[in-house]
Amino acid sequence: MNLSLIFILIILRLTGFVRCDKCVDCPNGYGRILTCDPQACDWKLLNGYWAGNITEGGDILVGFCPLGYCLYNESSQFIQIPRAETQTIGEYLCNGTRRIGILCGQCQPGNAPAINSGAAGYPSDCVPCDGRSSKLNWIFYVLVVYVPLLAVFLVIIVFNIRLTTGPLNSFILFAQVISTTLDINQQGAAPLNVVYGVGTSTFEKSYQTPYNLFNLNLFGNLLPPFCLHEKLISSDVLLLRYVEGFFPVLIIIAILLLLRCQRWLKVCDKLPSSCRCKYRIGTSLVQAFAAFVMLSYNRLCQTTAYLLTPIGLLNPSLKTVEVRYFFQGDYSSWDSYYVVHYKLPAYLVTVLLVAMPIALFHYPMKWVERLVSKVGCLRKVYPSASIAILLDTFQGCFKDNRRY
Repeated sequence: MNLSLIFILIILRLTGFVRCDKCVDCPNGYGRILTCDPQACDWKLLNGYWAGNITEGGDILVGFCPLGYCLYNESSQFIQIPRAETQTIGEYLCNGTRRIGILCGQCQPGNAPAINSGAAGYPSDCVPCDGRSSKLNWIFYVLVVYVPLLAVFLVIIVFNIRLTTGPLNSFILFAQVISTTLDINQQGAAPLNVVYGVGTSTFEKSYQTPYNLFNLNLFGNLLPPFCLHEKLISSDVLLLRYVEGFFPVLIIIAILLLLRCQRWLKVCDKLPSSCRCKYRIGTSLVQAFAAFVMLSYNRLCQTTAYLLTPIGLLNPSLKTVEVRYFFQGDYSSWDSYYVVHYKLPAYLVTVLLVAMPIALFHYPMKWVERLVSKVGCLRKVYPSASIAILLDTFQGCFKDNRRY
């Protein structure tokens, strides 16, 4: 009788009617990031994380995953991973996003990162891309990004518009903070598609567009995602953000070169009031450079942070064993290609970004002037009359007779 009962239990177990109380292949460790459902033997991964092997036969490592790169469960705190997918968990987490690789950092073959995706400023979408469409997309990219930027700064120069006045300065800062740090996304902490249904994307665009205008993202979220070249990676798209950010400086330099050549071109001499023509353009260029600082500084800081942000991959003991780049997980911390092509430009821009606020604090504080006067090597750093005019654009209404 006992043998018959044991035989029946074995048959029931093999057919799936009776399960063991504990799954032998459940992951051990990882805290609450990666756990196991003992009833179904499925794994559960905390939302916002990636898990997978980076070496064959090695431990499964876990780490934060950029929003939009990995699967996201909008109705639960965890992602349910079927038992059949646990051997290729890294690939499973990239399903539905057209991504592959560590941290889902690469687009699948035939796809490329969209140049205009990601309200937070980084390329989050992978879209189909081929050689024929990419040529037209480059032209389209110039038309929707650089032509509007050229028009905006020409208006600032021609009409001598000042963006550093108190009320406008405050609104630009507010718009940049909103568009950078408070990203509303249907995959975010608040699942807006559940609240608003099919109107979610329309709600996002109506919210983001007025603020993105002051973050040098004029039409990006109004257009469907499009790629530029199938071989571009996310970090290449971030480098193009640098080009967009510094494009106003190129406009200013081009106009300065024309002014230098005006003695041969005699542009101002052909206009009435030629002696005032140069003066108006000169003061307008100062306002244009101030507008560049106002509009581009936040975007350049954000792009630099994205290029230099590392992410640690954790082992079962939650110790960091690998350091990768957040938006390009296939590159390690000191990969020579990444260092030369991406980290070096980011470090160079960092020097400029640090120098700008130092220059602003350097001029109006009288105690700084006293310090500079005592240190001989710093005297040359003290702003000249031409630089002081630019600094007055930012500080003129706040100086209070050069406060102590």
